[in-house]
Amino acid sequence: MSHSPLRLGGVPEHFNLPWHLAMASEELTDVVVTWEDQHGGTGEMMAKLERGELDVVSALTEGTVTAISNGLPITVLQVYVETPLQWGVFVPACSTVEREEQLQGARIAISRFNSGSHLMAFVHAERHGFDVEPTQFVVVKNLDGAVKSFAAGESDLFLWEQHMTRPLVTAGRFRQLGVQTTPWPSFVIAARDEVLNGRTTDVGRVVDAVVAEAGRLHARPGVADELAERYDLDTETVESWLSTTTFAPRSAMDPTIASNVLETLDRAGVA
Repeated sequence: MSHSPLRLGGVPEHFNLPWHLAMASEELTDVVVTWEDQHGGTGEMMAKLERGELDVVSALTEGTVTAISNGLPITVLQVYVETPLQWGVFVPACSTVEREEQLQGARIAISRFNSGSHLMAFVHAERHGFDVEPTQFVVVKNLDGAVKSFAAGESDLFLWEQHMTRPLVTAGRFRQLGVQTTPWPSFVIAARDEVLNGRTTDVGRVVDAVVAEAGRLHARPGVADELAERYDLDTETVESWLSTTTFAPRSAMDPTIASNVLETLDRAGVA
């Protein structure tokens, strides 16, 4: 029986090179798949899963767990990136703010509500003892939107993966005040339940292939140059990221991870 392609998606960032390698590998020669870059991040992916526009995604742990807790019929198949995500805490380069402790009441740029940038803003605020009001958030859709929002003076703070954002610091557009590390593994692989139930074998083969490529990534010849060229990063940034990133082996996700996410977000008033 012929099937429509499995529609895969994830952010256009260095973390997801293994997906592209897997799609080109012999392991998936007879599984038809397509890939769509998700510039709007995890919030956008959850919306597309809900609308049936994506089938399997690489998404932030906190956004995925929150979506499931809010009733989205998807399943986390496993942890993808085992190490926490290093969210840079950024202000406009011209900002007079010098320390994170001065950010109470800041207008916070987020890609969308319930996205990683939104949820981690609460985690950051909790760490510093800030209260955050819904009126403080400025929806900017993606990283390009944050650049424009900063330039227009419409927002004061933005959290995003620090390696992908480093070129903006180098270019003098952003200034980094600190790092907010997630208290859980950074990325998971999730699928729509409808697709998972109907095409269990195909979905499993995709995950097998992606995890296998991820496990080989660090030993891949010339991988730092390949990542730098593909994602417009300098080699030093890529090597820093590689040295601090571990991909998970093939295994089910520990349920305590989801509990930790929900407890943290509940304290922050998000979940």
